[in-house]
Amino acid sequence: MIDDSAPAFYEAALRELERRVLELTVLCERQHKENQTLKRQLQGLQHERSGLIEKHELTKHRVEAMIGRLKNLEETP
Repeated sequence: MIDDSAPAFYEAALRELERRVLELTVLCERQHKENQTLKRQLQGLQHERSGLIEKHELTKHRVEAMIGRLKNLEETP
């Protein structure tokens, strides 16, 4: 005797597997897009950080130069 429910069971299992694969594919695509966005944001923030470090160093040197000039003014009679 052949069980008629077996092919239906396998069809249902296959449809469920296809649905899950599609769901995972969509999730992977979403994660990939998010990853690309985060990489662009990171690159922008790294560029901004470099600019801020450069500004900080320039300001530091200017302040040190001003302090040096002020000390020279104090020392001159």
